[in-house]
Amino acid sequence: MRRIVKNQTPECLQTFINEQLGIEPEPVNVNYRCFRAKADLLAILTAEQFGLCGYTGAPVDERISNLKSPSGQASFRNHIEHLKCQATCRQELTDSGGEYGKDLCDDLNYFNMIAAVEVRGAENEHFGAVKKRDLPLAVLPTQGECDEYFKFREVDGGIDGLNEDAEKSISVLDLDHDTLKGWRKSAVDAWLDPEVIQTRQDFEAVVQEMEALVEEKLPEYAFVIGSIAKEYL
Repeated sequence: MRRIVKNQTPECLQTFINEQLGIEPEPVNVNYRCFRAKADLLAILTAEQFGLCGYTGAPVDERISNLKSPSGQASFRNHIEHLKCQATCRQELTDSGGEYGKDLCDDLNYFNMIAAVEVRGAENEHFGAVKKRDLPLAVLPTQGECDEYFKFREVDGGIDGLNEDAEKSISVLDLDHDTLKGWRKSAVDAWLDPEVIQTRQDFEAVVQEMEALVEEKLPEYAFVIGSIAKEYL
């Protein structure tokens, strides 16, 4: 994961919340299901994450069309992912004495939303958001230093957790899925070709590239490649 630095709640979402809460004699439809500007919000989330999935580092902007599954049994799209699932948000509101639809719920909390790859197709191809479903995550991409909890394997594109919470998160999201490993391996091989990248200066340059924006976008799997390059340093 790469830490996502959240900005203020976008106008499209805040306006909806304000309008629904202002309905007289009492608010109605104060919930994510009734929020209609999802496409606008998704575009904002995607830009906030510089075009990368908050869980996997795969592209979720226009580059998502390049994603392929080895089996050909899956397709991929960008979607709004709730870090704390919507069912849990509703339950927490009810448990606190609130009424869903009339009181503000965390399903409309901007800080609970990211852009993430959604896998559609064969269940054995599922990873990331669709694999997580309603399960809680021990490590969130909005947490500080979350990128320091994981180690990536150059040899096969795999991932290891550096503490118990990271291991749990890898399991919940299936971040060691073969498709993800293949994508990461291909990206690492392209950026860290040993015939090209040899000196300390070479690796330093790669690290800089992984942190540099080009047209407000980061390279695919930037935090994976950057992490491995830093190990050489």
